[in-house]
Amino acid sequence: MEWHISFYNNKVESETLSFPKGILANFLHIAEMIEEFGPALGAPYTKALKEGLFEIRAKGKEGI
Repeated sequence: MEWHISFYNNKVESETLSFPKGILANFLHIAEMIEEFGPALGAPYTKALKEGLFEIRAKGKEGI
C-alpha cells in the first residue's frame, strides 16, 4: 500500500516547512519513511495517538 502525507491546511504546511533546518531535515526523512512503510513506524519516529492519527516526532540539533 502506498501512503501519502497531507497537511491539515496551508497554514500548518507553511509553518511545518519553516522549521529550523535540522528539524525540517529530520521531518522530511520521517515523511519519506512514512510514505514507504506507513505511519506505524514507532519510536523514535512516530507515536500513535488515536483513531488512526499519528504524531511525527521530528528532532534536530535545534531541539524538538
